[in-house]
Amino acid sequence: MTQERKSLIRRFFGGLWALLTWLRTSLANLFFLLFIAIAIVMFSADRGAGIPERAALVVDPSGRVVEQLSIVDPLAQLLGGAEGQDRETLLKDILDAIVHARDDQRIGAIVLATDALKGAGITKTRDIAAALEAFRSTGRKIIAIGDSYSQDQYLLAAQADEIWMHPMGMVDLSGYAAYRNYYGDALEKLKIDLHVFRSGTFKSAFEFMERGNMSDADRIATGSLLQEIWSAYTGVVTVRRKLPAEAVDHYANGIDAIFARHGGDAGAAAMEYGFVDSLMTRGEMDATLAEMVGEDDEGHFSAVNFRDYLSAVRPVFELDGERGEAVVGVIVASGMILDGKQPAGNVGGDSLAALVREAARDDSVKALVLRIDSPGGSGFASEIIREALLEFRATGKPLVASMGSVAASGGYWIAAPADEIWASATTLTGSIGVLSAFPSIARGLNELGINNDGLGTTSIAGGMDLSRPLSPQLEAVLRMANEHTYRRFVDIVADGRKMSPEKVEEVAQGRAWTGTQAQANGLVDQLGNLEQALAAAARLAKLDSYDTRYIEEPASWSSQLLARLSLSPDTLLGKALSGAHMLYLPPEPLTLLGRLQDPRSQYAICTVCAVF
Repeated sequence: MTQERKSLIRRFFGGLWALLTWLRTSLANLFFLLFIAIAIVMFSADRGAGIPERAALVVDPSGRVVEQLSIVDPLAQLLGGAEGQDRETLLKDILDAIVHARDDQRIGAIVLATDALKGAGITKTRDIAAALEAFRSTGRKIIAIGDSYSQDQYLLAAQADEIWMHPMGMVDLSGYAAYRNYYGDALEKLKIDLHVFRSGTFKSAFEFMERGNMSDADRIATGSLLQEIWSAYTGVVTVRRKLPAEAVDHYANGIDAIFARHGGDAGAAAMEYGFVDSLMTRGEMDATLAEMVGEDDEGHFSAVNFRDYLSAVRPVFELDGERGEAVVGVIVASGMILDGKQPAGNVGGDSLAALVREAARDDSVKALVLRIDSPGGSGFASEIIREALLEFRATGKPLVASMGSVAASGGYWIAAPADEIWASATTLTGSIGVLSAFPSIARGLNELGINNDGLGTTSIAGGMDLSRPLSPQLEAVLRMANEHTYRRFVDIVADGRKMSPEKVEEVAQGRAWTGTQAQANGLVDQLGNLEQALAAAARLAKLDSYDTRYIEEPASWSSQLLARLSLSPDTLLGKALSGAHMLYLPPEPLTLLGRLQDPRSQYAICTVCAVF
């Protein structure tokens, strides 16, 4: 081949490669520009979406109401949509929208549309109720609408002045329950041994893998919680609806006779007991609301969704403290406490500790509120967080713990060092106890003719192999280590609460308490919501005025955009009732162990708390 021919071939492939490179770069730039264009359209559309001169603010929480949104893959959500996924609604968004609406004369009423709500719990609903009460004090109405009402949906609806329901709807008030399957006998037949080491008489996690029924201690503790929370629920409903104190219990316990009296008509039964004010079709609801607040261009009632409303009334970028005022920081600890770095929706030991240290270094942050909504988890991760909180306190800045729906076990561990602990009356807290669990499948394998054999350099080498029996030596070590961690937990609480270890022991033992009970037991200082905890932190820091700043790991700009693109608002008047009132079922124990991944396999977690 001549040199000229080789040169020609090189030039051809070189040109082809250059063309491909140009195409690749051009496509990348095109997609980038398209991305920017979509972002501008999305953000400007939200900002430009005008609020009618008179409209109803529609508060339609979707999925579970949470203290902190879980991080999901936004691209997968964008491509796959929200089908089959339970979405979440941020409690702060609901509260902020209602607070803004209180002073906005364009908002003529609030409509609570509850059909898409999967769960909020009594504590978060009470926070929403307080904001609604402030709005109601301006003389404007609050209307609840729904096809049907689950127990959790009805608790929110009960905060309205009027409750409307579809004629074919039903109000499901059946009470709280804590039933579960017990696998102890099945595991014995399968010859699987689950070694559980627990410190605390009432620490019942994994009990259902050891027994064939509920233990007496668990029955006492869980029964007490069920009754306390149910009494709080019925109290809220009957007071708001001006019903006899026993109305909800009578309805639930006599539901068969009530339905028989109305020929199975659930709507008529709800009307008889005063749980709803009117039975209306969706069209009738729309027309009645239009009479109250006026019509839009399409003939429906004039409405603005609370998410769109927030986009219009909030600045695009909220720069807390920009006026030069002192800042009270808020760090949210929401979800299971896990080791290492974790995304929002779980509490990472390293992740949250880093945020606490960030607050300690920030001179503008004069005090910190740790907002906890967690049933606990890894004992080691809880301690890593506590150590960071002690470092924060060493700076001389006040630390206040504010408990949401749940702040139990590991959730209480991280609250213990606070200067003050605030909880709601219905917060589930305490559960001061520790447990470890190690499964062994050696007997089951032997039954199948599979035998484990070999040798090690020490008597405990290979002792944690699931296919080998747990030796008495290791069993003793693990039991003592678990008891040591429990004693450390008790001492941590005693030191933080200025109580004797003996006094803490009386209210520990793994037993969960409501906020009211915890205050009586010395585990909580005051009953109140997050706003009151913020005021307490400002008082301790001697601040006359302050801004509030949420200290959190910022989501990437692209993630925020994709999340906005994937958001498709639910229809206003038309989600069918789905799901029961049981808010959450704890994961199976082996799955739970796999998630927690504690370096020492020691867990400070309240599984019964998840039922509420």
